[in-house]
Amino acid sequence: MEALAALSVAALIMSAMPAAISYFETLDEYTHDFEADFFVLDITDVYNENNKTAVSSTGFSINFENDKRTVSYRKSGDRIIRSVDGSGFVTVMFGVENFNIKDSGKEVNLTVETENGDFNETFTFKK
Repeated sequence: MEALAALSVAALIMSAMPAAISYFETLDEYTHDFEADFFVLDITDVYNENNKTAVSSTGFSINFENDKRTVSYRKSGDRIIRSVDGSGFVTVMFGVENFNIKDSGKEVNLTVETENGDFNETFTFKK
């Protein structure tokens, strides 16, 4: 009797295994670009802490200034680089295809798009 009970429990567990495995396989298909999330949080925090937004004279970087520092973001290769007061740099995002800055006078629009197309956002910053 004990052996039959043990075999029935084992059979029940084995019958549920294919469904559990297929469930976990579908979770692997979900990818999320956490770098993009961190970039959005970083640039939003920097914008909120500063009182002036400007585009560099070359038009390739966006600068956020306050009384203490200037933080700039620019594209270098396939990365977005952040630097503070023009010195040093930190890569905040990889796999960037487009980094377009448009200065409309009252605001600055920044469009960022990744190579795989998972992230395509336009930010608007008041000057």
